[in-house]
Amino acid sequence: MKASKGGNFEPEYFAFLDDIYHCHWSLQKSRKIHRLKKAVKYFWPNGHPTRLLCITGTNGKGSVAYYLEQGLMQWGSTGSWTGPHVFDYAERFHICGQIADHGEIVQIYREEIEPYQLTQMQENESLGFASIGVLIALKLFERHSVQWGIMEVGAGGRHTPLMALDAVGTILTNIGMDHPLTLGSELWQRAVEKAGMAKPGIPFFSAETGEARAFVEKTVLERGATYFGLTENDCDHIRQSLKEDTPLFRIKNLALAVKVILHYYPNTDGRSLLDSMKSHLPGRFSRLQNSQILIDVAHNQNKIDALAEHLKLTYPGKKFIFLIGLTRKRNPEHVFASLFSLGKRFFLTSASYAGQPPREIAEKLKGKAPGLEVIEDPREAIQKARESLSKEDILVLTGSAYMLDQALNPSRYMAHLNASYGWRGKNSN
Repeated sequence: MKASKGGNFEPEYFAFLDDIYHCHWSLQKSRKIHRLKKAVKYFWPNGHPTRLLCITGTNGKGSVAYYLEQGLMQWGSTGSWTGPHVFDYAERFHICGQIADHGEIVQIYREEIEPYQLTQMQENESLGFASIGVLIALKLFERHSVQWGIMEVGAGGRHTPLMALDAVGTILTNIGMDHPLTLGSELWQRAVEKAGMAKPGIPFFSAETGEARAFVEKTVLERGATYFGLTENDCDHIRQSLKEDTPLFRIKNLALAVKVILHYYPNTDGRSLLDSMKSHLPGRFSRLQNSQILIDVAHNQNKIDALAEHLKLTYPGKKFIFLIGLTRKRNPEHVFASLFSLGKRFFLTSASYAGQPPREIAEKLKGKAPGLEVIEDPREAIQKARESLSKEDILVLTGSAYMLDQALNPSRYMAHLNASYGWRGKNSN
């Protein structure tokens, strides 16, 4: 297949080249997958009883996971493992839509996972943060007799710990612009990474309809999986059942979730299925109770663009006050570009240990973000932003889950733990 001018697109060969160019890094990733696979085999030698769906993509993973969890409840109990959390680590684990109990999470780790690491692993080996989370989720699913478990990738695909699992289906939301240093700067590179989760003989569902679709499909088929792509007809069926101002990204997320469920339960009524999935995922375009504040955990350019689309459709012609922060090495000029024309004032604050220095961001946004003001402390920033609101104003908090945590977390203990990465900081492992 000629995917572009300049030669054939060969995803498996290109993945091989990337792995040997970075053999130390890729081998570390493979070892993590191998260690988790051994742990899963140890705890469930005959296979885990829950049917697992793994989901990757740049945007919409959490929303699609949420829709699947709701929709699949018609056939039994459901569970999910997602991330990142906003306020509390326990938010990553859901059983039938409810956040897992702190005590049960601790018990699973102390009584089962920690002893396994002490007795079954080499002295210089340990499971990583993500792998421990996966095992806790699987233990919760087993304890609560979960029929369907939804597992969300943090970033990427072919090197994720979820490759250790025997999933019955793999789901891709889209290929966007994020994590270029680890997933590649080119669209086709990111397609190889994310669609590289495909496994032989396992259905692979994708909502990617843009330029990356050909790269995704080629990668999936070359890995021996069965490809099911979202069609315009799939989206039309969803669109007819929703309000006219429903943004396209939400239509596609719902259509993807419906397509997945109908594959496993083909005689299901699509409309009743959709009705069970219509509520919003908390933290995604949510209004704080009895307030003029909207929060959205959008943290990259594609997600911010989707937020801007949603704001325009929901509040035509309105100007907003924004409180923003940004993490990693993302370019703030690109990430927040679609918000500049919607804002009448911007407050810029810290996004915790993972954040970029607010004053450095401010230098890049000078002349672009109207009324830009830097307030380093997130709680001071939201207080100042609230005080600036008139009765007609709406304050939108976005750009970083870390910033939302520090601005709004109701627990000062959790806020401190999140900001300091536990007791010893992020680099002490």
